[in-house]
Amino acid sequence: MEIFQPNQTSARLLVTYAKEKYFKVQENKNIEKYLIVYDIFIKARSYYIINKIFFFLALLSGIVVLLWPSLAIFAKDFGWEKGFLNSAIVQTTVTGIAALTFAIYSHYKKRQMYAENLMRFTIFSEEPLINIKDYVVQEMERIDSGFSFGKSVLKEKKDQKSAKG
Repeated sequence: MEIFQPNQTSARLLVTYAKEKYFKVQENKNIEKYLIVYDIFIKARSYYIINKIFFFLALLSGIVVLLWPSLAIFAKDFGWEKGFLNSAIVQTTVTGIAALTFAIYSHYKKRQMYAENLMRFTIFSEEPLINIKDYVVQEMERIDSGFSFGKSVLKEKKDQKSAKG
């Protein structure tokens, strides 16, 4: 079968499977289910691209963090003595950038995995679309929502108030 290719994401495999299972139905009864699966696929694909970029940036920045102290020594051996190589501020900045790339990669990897799992739920659910669409749409909204500092602060204050009770 053409859908089984090793160099594809789970989301690509699932959307291809859903197309074969739902879209080619002559009565087109499940075209709405395929539409939702494809919408989730678009999100999963976007997250895949972002997390792939940040995976390589995180890998590169992690190597730079590991090699930075040695870089200062090698530079001195070659007569290229620059103070910024030994600066704690620069080393901390490089480490912070590495941590940021790891955090962004992790964030979008989780989003991609969650979108793929939502695709699996939608495709393999025996329930008709009318019964699962509200749940799927609600989960898609959750996937789309980014981190909001204001919401976190308000939630923390609400939790503190309810604990004081």
